[in-house]
Amino acid sequence: MSENELNKFDNLGFTQEELAEYDERVDFFYTNIINALILFTYNVEELNKMTPILIDPLTELYEELDYAFLPVLFETVFRNKLIEASLKEELLLFKKKIDDTPNEIWDWEFLDAHEFWKNIRLDAEKLLHKMNIETREYNAEYTTIIKR
Repeated sequence: MSENELNKFDNLGFTQEELAEYDERVDFFYTNIINALILFTYNVEELNKMTPILIDPLTELYEELDYAFLPVLFETVFRNKLIEASLKEELLLFKKKIDDTPNEIWDWEFLDAHEFWKNIRLDAEKLLHKMNIETREYNAEYTTIIKR
């Protein structure tokens, strides 16, 4: 790890020991990013099918992304080179688009019809393609499924 990288993470307030603990769970953090993007490729029908895994898919759509982009988790994936550094800014821009989404279109009735959501699905597809992720199947390996 370069001195520049050490300083960057020190500024976040994490010790090298703490960062090493995050490194041990890097596969989980990587899966969170991929899963979040996969969810954003889904239309209403596909999201509804996720109800056994995601109790409220519309809420989880945002929360999955929000968790995946927590700075220390996000940085861990890049520090461990699971995603090419060249994609970091694109991913952060995608997250910013989601964060800036008006509350009034966070609704089931808009997900399939609104131009914004159509473009978000395309953006998520492009990012996954650039990351060489071919599947669009949500990876529930790290998920606890509640059976009804």
